[in-house]
Amino acid sequence: MKIIWVLVNCNTVKEATDIGNKSLEERLAACFDIFPRLLARYFWPPKSGKIETAKGCLLVMETLPKNFKKLERIAKKMHNDELPFVGSIDIDNVSADYMKWLRGETG
Repeated sequence: MKIIWVLVNCNTVKEATDIGNKSLEERLAACFDIFPRLLARYFWPPKSGKIETAKGCLLVMETLPKNFKKLERIAKKMHNDELPFVGSIDIDNVSADYMKWLRGETG
C-alpha cells in the first residue's frame, strides 16, 4: 500500500497553514505538518547567476497519489512565489490500519 507526501516550500507558516487547511477542507489530504527551513539558497531570477537567500518552512501533506495534481493546483494558486516548489515522495509499506484511516479521510 502506498501513500505520498506532497512537499511545498513556503515563505511563512501562515502560507503553509493556509495551503494545508485548504487541502484538508477539500479532503485532498488526511493531515499535514509544517517544519521550519533555516536556510534556503537558490538562483533567482532564472539564468541571472544571482543567488538569493531565504527562510521559511516546509509543508508536508499526506495523501493518495491520485490527489497530487489537485494539491499542486491549490498550492500554486495560494502560494506567494511565482515558481513554488511542489513535489512528492512515495511512502511505501504503510500499515493497513493507517492506510484505512487515510483513505477514509481523503474520500
